[in-house]
Amino acid sequence: MFDIPANYCLRILLSPVYYVVSLLAMLVGYGLWEMKRWVWYTLVLVNILLVYENAIWVNDYGENHHKLLAFLTSSVFIALITYWVSSEIRVPYFFPKIRWWESDPRYRLSVPVALKRNDGVLINGDILDLSMSGCFIKLRSDISRDEEVSLDFLVFGYGIKCNGVVVWCTNSTVTHPRGIGVKFLAMERVDRRRLRLINRRLKKMAAFYRRSRYLLNQEEFLKKMAEIETTPKKEKIRIG
Repeated sequence: MFDIPANYCLRILLSPVYYVVSLLAMLVGYGLWEMKRWVWYTLVLVNILLVYENAIWVNDYGENHHKLLAFLTSSVFIALITYWVSSEIRVPYFFPKIRWWESDPRYRLSVPVALKRNDGVLINGDILDLSMSGCFIKLRSDISRDEEVSLDFLVFGYGIKCNGVVVWCTNSTVTHPRGIGVKFLAMERVDRRRLRLINRRLKKMAAFYRRSRYLLNQEEFLKKMAEIETTPKKEKIRIG
């Protein structure tokens, strides 16, 4: 996009700054995979360095006739990636969705779920984290990775029945309860609509948490969150 000649590309690859930023970027990848608290700040630093590097490269080495447009395009792309990551990273296993760098929520939900294994055995657990693609279930029983399971749970009055596959397992620690991560398989359209409405309600709760956690006392905060949770369903789910 910057139209940099090959000899200048080699000069960039041999510069120490290139390797410093690359190592920091790999550190960000590790932090995202391991859900480390410091990763957000490192990600922001890396992206700022990338924008700065792009400005230098396009000015010193670029032969593009529209250098400013190319630089702005790359900067917008980096900003979009940063926004996307910031909307995804959150404290694991808790409702509502709270980002890692924010304080622990004072309001938590636990959703009972009936889990059915391939051999017909029923196991009861609690969903502590839920998204459109999967969920984390706290339970005591041992379940192997890649095992397919059936789920049946109720959130905000919406019943969901779907199938999923266990993609990871975790043992009990101070910050991580024992349980499994389940990725949802193809589900009925009505269940997917219900799941979308549930996540919309959770986002509303999270937005209220961010706005009001320092403005209300504990009693007022919990009362308002309970009102949001029990708001009569205005959304209609069409079946068919």
